[in-house]
Amino acid sequence: MVYDEKRNIHTMSYPEEEVKLVKTMLDEMGTTLEFFYYLMNNKRESSTMMILLSADDVNLEHLLPKWKRNTDVLFELDRKRNVYVILCQSTDNEGVKQFAEILIANIRLHSAGDIYCVVSESKTTSSSSQEVIFKLVERYIKIKDAGHANKVFFTNLKNPEEADVIYNGNPAHYRTH
Repeated sequence: MVYDEKRNIHTMSYPEEEVKLVKTMLDEMGTTLEFFYYLMNNKRESSTMMILLSADDVNLEHLLPKWKRNTDVLFELDRKRNVYVILCQSTDNEGVKQFAEILIANIRLHSAGDIYCVVSESKTTSSSSQEVIFKLVERYIKIKDAGHANKVFFTNLKNPEEADVIYNGNPAHYRTH
């Protein structure tokens, strides 16, 4: 959300750079996500997980390719602002949550400033690929605006009203936000 100084109110408007992430994601990874949906529908692939993350003061361009699996697909969304998405095939939500936690821990070892991370899961194709991208970016914008850095937010696509689960540190201590 943006504070409108002229009207002295908070609006549901989002910063231009953040909104442009949607177009970039659709352009860069829309076809790949559709292919994963095809696999889920026709080849019985289990699920597709997405990790959207950014980090200040560290170059993710060189780190993320070293940490992802062969079957994960990495997309650079904004090199200047250091924003990336990793699509993880055939991964359950526990595995991707742990992977996201490991990513944050490893990025922090490289003296990163704030890290913002949102994970979403597509177990079915009941939500369109656009809806998945829209929800992921919307959640990313909200956590970034709120300053919720250095945590993993898991977004439930089936029930958007359900509280995000925040993974912070030891997986045994998962809690809801």
